Amino acid sequence: MDLQTFLALSAGSLSAVAIAQVFVTRAYRFPGIAIYLAGHAIVIAIAVAGYRFLPAYYGFLAALALLAIIAPGPLLNRANRELLAGRNERAALLARLASLVQPTSQSRFTAKLFKALSESTREERIDALEALRQTGKPDQEVILDLQLLRQRQDWQGIVDYLARNPVPAGADAVAFPIRALGETGQLEAMVATAARYRGLLGTGQLSTLMLLAFCGRVQATDSMLASFHAMPVSVKAFWQATALQAAARGELAEPLLRGFASAALTPAQHEAIVARLDKPASLAEGQLSSQATAFLDDLEAHVRRNAPLRRTGWRAAPVTYLLILANCAVFGVELWNGDTTDAENLFRLGGLWPDAVVRDHEWWRLLSAMFLHAGPEHLISNMIGLLLLGRMVEATVGSLRMGLVYLIGGLVSMAGVLALTEAGLTQPDVLVGASGAIFALIGAIALRRLSDFLATRHIADRHNLSLIVIVLLIQAAIDLSLPQISFTAHGIGFVAGIALAWIFGTAHASRR
Repeated sequence: MDLQTFLALSAGSLSAVAIAQVFVTRAYRFPGIAIYLAGHAIVIAIAVAGYRFLPAYYGFLAALALLAIIAPGPLLNRANRELLAGRNERAALLARLASLVQPTSQSRFTAKLFKALSESTREERIDALEALRQTGKPDQEVILDLQLLRQRQDWQGIVDYLARNPVPAGADAVAFPIRALGETGQLEAMVATAARYRGLLGTGQLSTLMLLAFCGRVQATDSMLASFHAMPVSVKAFWQATALQAAARGELAEPLLRGFASAALTPAQHEAIVARLDKPASLAEGQLSSQATAFLDDLEAHVRRNAPLRRTGWRAAPVTYLLILANCAVFGVELWNGDTTDAENLFRLGGLWPDAVVRDHEWWRLLSAMFLHAGPEHLISNMIGLLLLGRMVEATVGSLRMGLVYLIGGLVSMAGVLALTEAGLTQPDVLVGASGAIFALIGAIALRRLSDFLATRHIADRHNLSLIVIVLLIQAAIDLSLPQISFTAHGIGFVAGIALAWIFGTAHASRR
């Protein structure tokens, strides 16, 4: 597979997954969603039509188009984290970069909003928001009005305002009614609002954290906070104290807050700590109906199953990073010995050739072939898949089980292709690559997601399962369209992963 084909397939596949996910999650937020879908459709069109009209550049063009669509999202997410950490100028800069990458009116407005929110004092933030409101468009007024009420800490004002105006689109905007209803002690209404927008409540969303804290779910709040790596300690203490107060454990919350009240905090963080000391969170006990409690129990169980990794860096998934390092090291040996796409070179280094294994009994090739790759594109695509899936599986089932699924699944995949070749059902070839092992990881996590969905029927579990199905369908289409990719190896690896997950009992394994 040449570089242009690799880039076009990667960009087109990612866009296809993005489009399918919109319809699976039913995240219809007009008019923004129309622009989003159109952009990804253009990426797919470039990937398909470019092959015919611009074969020398179509991969680069598809990749650049995809980058222009997806880059603002990570930049704005990072800007949110920087703003939360008190690094206001850096947050405004990232928002500005996002607007330059995708120069739409919405992105330019977002950059201006971040600039206003990056002012040092509350009075300066209010003045900047007022000035922005004078020049803002009608569809931007709701966000600006809510931000002004938020800066003034007029929580009841937000509740009254949202009763007259629709909630703006997006998971961040759902945080406005949840925070306002929680601060005013209207917990039943808060849970009802969350239930209406449950599709936007995820394990990485601040709105989910606030909901659990205001309802006194201390353990779930602590679990989520452990995953917010960039959140300042003082902000974590604020939400821990909120959960403790709501759970009638105020004697633990007050010293926690007072320990930060005199610390070196940003003005916004200090204001929040002092406000929580002056007005503790309402007690949750006795305020919630059985229906609301059931919803919270369901959400808490989902958080326990799917909370992001608690650790950062290599400690988050040591086996995954070790496998990536091993694959890259072996590829370095390939480069040292010659052409990485040459079949003879790959065979000398341990590629799987049926006659060498069966006739000469070189069974070690079943393992060595898993760490060889035919060209940099082959290596990069597999290592991206291993990075994404390996971390997920390792966080879910543990490092030892993840490593066993990878190695045994890869061996079974290689052995399966060998058996089919010997039976005359597939053509003999030098087989290399980690994709069979990676598909074993997909099989393992697919069984886990299916088990979670069947046990809970939670909408988020349905979304997780649907996304895996979408990825599998797109990968199957790519495998069948490109003869260089072994559909057989992928299929055997996937089935092996399901079987291994069942044998190891990882379908309902607790997080490590």
